[in-house]
Amino acid sequence: MKKFIQSTLLAFSAMLVIPTSAIASSTQPQSTEAIVPVSKTTEVLRYTKLESRSSLDSKWFDIQSPGKITVHVTQKGRLSSIKPNLTYRILSADGSSRPLGTGRFEGSGSFTFTSTKELPVGKYYILVSNTGIGRAVGTVSVTIP
Repeated sequence: MKKFIQSTLLAFSAMLVIPTSAIASSTQPQSTEAIVPVSKTTEVLRYTKLESRSSLDSKWFDIQSPGKITVHVTQKGRLSSIKPNLTYRILSADGSSRPLGTGRFEGSGSFTFTSTKELPVGKYYILVSNTGIGRAVGTVSVTIP
């Protein structure tokens, strides 16, 4: 019985040993998938008293690689009885007044919209306009590719 156990253990050990030549010559599989850049979400504006019929510009943000951006907004009326009505526009810092994406939201809550096309590398900002009655409170963040 003792010889049987020894020979069985010897057989198992031989199966577990990997030749060093196989380790030295093994190659790692190469991925053919494109590397996707990591996106980043940044708060670009926090407002506490956006008056009726007025607007604010966010701080500028850079796009380092072309892609669509997503804008995340939270908004509410300064008074609970007022429903805010806000419009958000993505604009280029190059002076063009043509929006590259627009979102118009009524009421309190969190909303999202995306640029209408892939944006080239450059500087951009969000213009927020209060088209409703009363003051509004909120934040604007962008997810940049």
